Amino acid sequence: MSGPLWTVAEVARALGATGSFPNTPIDFVTQDSRLVKPGSLFVALSGTPSGGFISAFASARDGWEFADKAEASGAVAMIVPHEIAGIRIPQVVVKDTLIDGLWGLARAARARFKGPVIGLTGSAGKTSTKEFLAAYPNAYASPSSFNNFWGVPLTLCNARPDASLWVVEMGMNQAGEIARLSELTRPTVALVVNVQPVHLEKLGSLDAIRREKVSIALGLSADGVLVLPSGIKAPDWKGKVVRFGEKAEVHEVAHAPHGESWQVVAAIGKKEIAFSLTPGAPHRVQNALAALASVHAAHLDVATLAIKLDRVGIMTGRGVEQAVGGVTVIDDSFNGNPASVAAALQSLQARNMTGGRRIAVLGDMLELGDDAPRYHTGLTAHLDGIDGIYCVGPLMRHLYDALPAGKGLGWHDDPATLKAGEVASLLKAGDVVVVKGSKKMFWVNKFVPGLVAALQAKA
Repeated sequence: MSGPLWTVAEVARALGATGSFPNTPIDFVTQDSRLVKPGSLFVALSGTPSGGFISAFASARDGWEFADKAEASGAVAMIVPHEIAGIRIPQVVVKDTLIDGLWGLARAARARFKGPVIGLTGSAGKTSTKEFLAAYPNAYASPSSFNNFWGVPLTLCNARPDASLWVVEMGMNQAGEIARLSELTRPTVALVVNVQPVHLEKLGSLDAIRREKVSIALGLSADGVLVLPSGIKAPDWKGKVVRFGEKAEVHEVAHAPHGESWQVVAAIGKKEIAFSLTPGAPHRVQNALAALASVHAAHLDVATLAIKLDRVGIMTGRGVEQAVGGVTVIDDSFNGNPASVAAALQSLQARNMTGGRRIAVLGDMLELGDDAPRYHTGLTAHLDGIDGIYCVGPLMRHLYDALPAGKGLGWHDDPATLKAGEVASLLKAGDVVVVKGSKKMFWVNKFVPGLVAALQAKA
């Protein structure tokens, strides 16, 4: 990018601020004072979300309490709800720093970008699919999992105006959130990666989840394109639809394992295209098809993306492998739901083994409501070829009690008191073990690093 992301004067104009502001360049927008670096715009958000949004990480302190720290770290301007005494850098004052400030600047960012924008959501795999789309040359994509009421506008504010493509991931904590995020983003292509039983406690039924995910279409213009998996209905969208999956316009023709990779042939309309995925797994094929379908819908060159897919790695906690003490540990602990746990088990089944066992350490799948016991017991349908299961959490007791004879390696009720050494003692050289469950089960407790350390000590 030849010029700055913003100038202080441009930000002030976008937000309707009165007074004189300098043309000081801004290269980064953040709401976190700890991430401020020289050239940043600091958006001082309230610790309690406004706009009717819900956050699991609400703070007892407000962002403007850290204005001095942001200035000391190199911020060149800040968005605040009132003048902060003692601050020497420009302050753009707005009524509400989230809705009038961050969201207002996001709208200005979107208005000035004329290229294609792919917005995506889904019950599982949306971040992995986003990473596939981000491989398109000169694309800009949401960092990490910036997919909520502050992550999406931050993505838009930091997106490069000269990018070939914007990729914006959207998630939800409450009904109606996807529609609001999509209406802010105004995608030219809206992608639903999948619809699975996630957030059942909040939405009540699989059909309600489908409606929430498909509401991403509400941000599309009349000439936009909705990209859906085969079999998912979108009765309220009357515009163009591109589908991917079995018997769809974009579908897999064939795949073959090649070491730890997959060689895939996909059909896109009447054309076929070959590509590789590393490391390979069946669910990653579906994510790749979703990405290719979206690029096709955006009228970009599909072959240009396909050739890049084998270079897209796996994000931390989403299937990263490491060998330690003769055991291969697959860290898939970032989150878990019935679809993603089944996919993790399917990937484990597909491993080429030269000895050792296929082992799964499974933690509770949360937010499934009254059907939670049934979903946990239902995992027994995905255990062919799995040699042993270690269960963690009160809900996983339902699976443990239903395991076929010889597959149960143990059950522990509380992930906070689970000793990694206890699991390590069950593993032998040659074993491949996947760790999977909702974020609170293993990811928050840093179980996998503990397991790796225990295996190293055991070796």
